[in-house]
Amino acid sequence: MPLHLQGTLLRSDRFPAPHAFTTRLGGVSAGTYESLNIGFRKGDPRENVVKNREIAARAAGAPGTIFALSQKVEDGVVILGQGDEGDALVTDRRGAAIMTYSADCNLLLLADVRAGVVASVHASRPGTRGRVAVKAVEAMRSLGARDIAAVVGPSIGPCCYDLYGPVLDDWRAFGPRFLSERGGKTFLDLKAANAAQLAEAGVRDIDVCDLCTFCRADWFFSTRRDGAETGRFGGIVWKAQGIGDGG
Repeated sequence: MPLHLQGTLLRSDRFPAPHAFTTRLGGVSAGTYESLNIGFRKGDPRENVVKNREIAARAAGAPGTIFALSQKVEDGVVILGQGDEGDALVTDRRGAAIMTYSADCNLLLLADVRAGVVASVHASRPGTRGRVAVKAVEAMRSLGARDIAAVVGPSIGPCCYDLYGPVLDDWRAFGPRFLSERGGKTFLDLKAANAAQLAEAGVRDIDVCDLCTFCRADWFFSTRRDGAETGRFGGIVWKAQGIGDGG
């Protein structure tokens, strides 16, 4: 199902928790980071990123500070307050908006609104190979989540994400059903792989967006298209006020 642009942010009509995916629109960064870069990168002054995160939080209506990890492009899951490095952040804390960020990798948002547990997941190719989505669901369940909904957000699509060499060989062994052949190349559907893992983990309500970060240069940063020194967009989620905490 498509995400809808509201101002400079994208939202899902189906996903039940308050959330937003940022775009590259409406920030203060310049050059290859123009303009709403929310990832700390050596080519973009720190004060720009801090300002951009403030802009994103305000536009999203997020409560207080947005919490994020130092991402490792792996499959580590962190419960908020129990670590600083990983690729999925989980919380049941009221007033805590959490975010992961990307420039082609798949961003997933998860929520059990009744239990008041949410997660933001950076599902890179290695992270998907390590089943980071499943691990995030398991961490949510450790906090009491049972009825989890998900939105599989923007990433590079199967139209553009060609694999080759040892990486392709690995995916032919791990997930051949997510590969397709076209024009002598082999392409990976990263969103389909993550949606399948969520379904296997028992997530029944899964909204999969149709946006490709490589194709949509007007909305997204893309390392495959623009090179390593480019910005990052984010997936932000938080628990609704008074839900799952007796308030």
